[in-house]
Amino acid sequence: MFRPELTLDQKISRASAAKNMIKNGDKYTIGVAYGDSQRFRFEDNGTISLYHQSEKANIPNTVLAWSCMSTINSTISRVDGRLNSAKYSNLLENHVLPLREQTSSNMIQYVHDWFPVHHSAAMKKFYSENRNDLILLDWPWCFGDIMPVEWLWKVMINELNEKQIKVFSEQRLWEEIFKVWQKVCTKDFVFSLLNNITVNLERVVKNQGDYVD
Repeated sequence: MFRPELTLDQKISRASAAKNMIKNGDKYTIGVAYGDSQRFRFEDNGTISLYHQSEKANIPNTVLAWSCMSTINSTISRVDGRLNSAKYSNLLENHVLPLREQTSSNMIQYVHDWFPVHHSAAMKKFYSENRNDLILLDWPWCFGDIMPVEWLWKVMINELNEKQIKVFSEQRLWEEIFKVWQKVCTKDFVFSLLNNITVNLERVVKNQGDYVD
């Protein structure tokens, strides 16, 4: 995964945040849903890769995928074009809020990163309107290497590349994304990733705030 170089202040902040999260490790593993989006692209030779550049314009030969991961249920969806507040609120309504029905509190705890759409004015209104159903857990800045769904993307792209899958259309790209997601994102895989969160937090502390992936 692409990771921007961390400044000293960011490393100090990451180490401090990791220490605080370790104290409440179960808070981030039991009954929690994680959501993240990732754009996949194919090159002229059909090779599939992860796209990590600007999302400010429509990008040809790419597909944007969004996945929700939890011990209750996990899903993946194709997002047409760019992700905006309307599309994101629709994803949460269809894939995250229904998870609350299988919790004892009838509320679902949810984690996402600091992608601007997640924190738009429209989304803040959505969170307020659904505050009795959805609990947003605090997630530190620059914690992509701890985010379970980012580990999922990495495993998926490795699987696609190891099998030397080639595609030459966005529809075929989505079909391969969905196929590899079904293979990789098993219940055991999800449990393993969520249980590793505390382990990775401890590695952040040991690394003095540096990345663990």
